[in-house]
Amino acid sequence: MRRIVSLLVLALFVFALSACWPGEIEVSTTFNADGSGTRYIILEVMDDTLSTTPITNPDDPAGTEGKGAVLNDKHITGGLIEIQTWLEENAPDFITVHEAEIDGYTRIFTMSFDFDDFDDFLDKYEQLVNLSPNLSWEDFDDDEYPTLEVTGGFTKTMTFKESKAIVQASLDWAIDGIFNSIYDAADLAGFVGKADISVLANYTVTINEGSYEELRYYDPAAVDGTGTGKVIFVVSEDFTATGEFVNTGLIIGLVLGVAAVAGAGAFVFLKLKKK
Repeated sequence: MRRIVSLLVLALFVFALSACWPGEIEVSTTFNADGSGTRYIILEVMDDTLSTTPITNPDDPAGTEGKGAVLNDKHITGGLIEIQTWLEENAPDFITVHEAEIDGYTRIFTMSFDFDDFDDFLDKYEQLVNLSPNLSWEDFDDDEYPTLEVTGGFTKTMTFKESKAIVQASLDWAIDGIFNSIYDAADLAGFVGKADISVLANYTVTINEGSYEELRYYDPAAVDGTGTGKVIFVVSEDFTATGEFVNTGLIIGLVLGVAAVAGAGAFVFLKLKKK
C-alpha cells in the first residue's frame, strides 16, 4: 500500500512539474467586394519533442511560479503529427488541409475554405456546425448566426457579424474527433478533458482596409489561481467588422448610362440638323 501511495504521489509530483498547453486556434476571414472570400482555421500546438530544453509555460514566462514546462506530445497517440493525418482523413471535401509546418517548437496545422458569395459561406458554415456530434445549426439563436449587411451607393459599406458561440461550434467536429480518436484521454483522466485541449486564441476579419482582430496576449496583472500573470485569449462573445469598397459596378453602369443617353442625344441632334 505504501508503495502504491508513493507511486501516486510521484505521479502527481511529475504532473505538477509539467503542464499541457491547449492548442491555440486562429480563425481568420477575408471578404471581397462581391461577398466572396476565404476563411482560414489555423491550429498551433507546442511540441516538446521539437525542443532540446523544457518549453516555458506561457502563463509563467519568468519560470518563477512553478507552473511547469509544456508537455503535449505524449498525450497524442502517435505524437502531435497525427493531428495532420486525422484532418486529412476527416475534413469535408470543401476544406483544404494544407501541409503541416514547424516554427521553432510549434507545429502549425492549417485548413481553409473559399466561398463564392455570402450564401456559399453560410452553406459551408452550416455544414461544419452540423458535422459536430454534439451540436447543430438549429441550436442557435438568430442573433448568433453570421450576417453580412451591404449599404451605400458609390461607396459600398459591408458589415459582417458573428458570435463566438457559432465560431466555436464550427470547430467542434475537429476538436471532438481529435479528442476521441487520437488523444490519449486516459493518460490524463481526471486532469484534462475535451474542453482543455484547445482554445480560440486569435480571431480576425478583413474587409478591404477595414478589419476586426482580437489576439492573444500576456497580462502580468491577470489573476491566475493564487498568483498573477496569464495569457488572455479571445474573450468577446460577438464580433463585428466593417469595410468599404468603391462600388465600381454602379459607377460603370452610370457611366455607360450617361454615355448611352449622350449618344442618343447626339444622334437625335444630327438627324434634326440634317433636316
